[in-house]
Amino acid sequence: MEIFRPYFRRTIFVLIGLMLSYASAQSVDSLFVKANKLYQQEKYTEALGLYKQIEEQGIVSSELFYNLGNVYYKSNQVAPSIYYYEKALKLNPNDGDVLFNLEFAKRMTLDNIEPLPKSLGDKYRENIVLGTSYNTWATLAVVFAILFAILFLLYHFSRYTHRKRFFFVSSSICAILVFVAVAFAYQNKNLVDKTQYAIVFTANVNVKNAPTQNSDINFQLHEGTKVQILETLDNWKKIKIADGKIGWLDASEIKEL
Repeated sequence: MEIFRPYFRRTIFVLIGLMLSYASAQSVDSLFVKANKLYQQEKYTEALGLYKQIEEQGIVSSELFYNLGNVYYKSNQVAPSIYYYEKALKLNPNDGDVLFNLEFAKRMTLDNIEPLPKSLGDKYRENIVLGTSYNTWATLAVVFAILFAILFLLYHFSRYTHRKRFFFVSSSICAILVFVAVAFAYQNKNLVDKTQYAIVFTANVNVKNAPTQNSDINFQLHEGTKVQILETLDNWKKIKIADGKIGWLDASEIKEL
């Protein structure tokens, strides 16, 4: 019977882990429900405290970030509201509620930046590759792969010519869609990993032409503005804004998404 003891212990540890995970999930769900009720009662400070407790547990959820954005918006805190709406969009790019509220939050910002015209390549990346999350592309690839396998087996075992033709064409289409979904998932992951954005959290920021305190000021930004991080040097960040302007600012004045 000695041989069964390690397996038994591992089983006990797994069961305990599952029980703790379940208890933790129940605790998070309970906090989330309480926070939502407080939000509905317009007790935004109390709701924020509970939402932050959930976030501190390492929970990554578009719903949580969306609610945090709402609380900060209701509290007239521009930068945090935009920050959490943007984080929610990273997880769910097509969420209509987040997009709608984000547009309202942006109206509270002071900077009116006209974005540069987008090329066909930019539109392709933004609307197609980044228009759906990496996880969704990966899920679609798995679904199409399963469909391909089923249709190919039906093609292989089918006795009738017209059915074999239908299953062959269908399985071929699914095979192509698998490669397309995998390619888009790869491009999505690559673009997201290489492109880093941040939100300005300081009320008024001087963006300089070099990473030194004595350098000249290129332009100014205000809280809530979204910037792209191009480079990091010590405690300085080289940033780019939507209209193409580039400059350096202190890393403490922004919060990375």
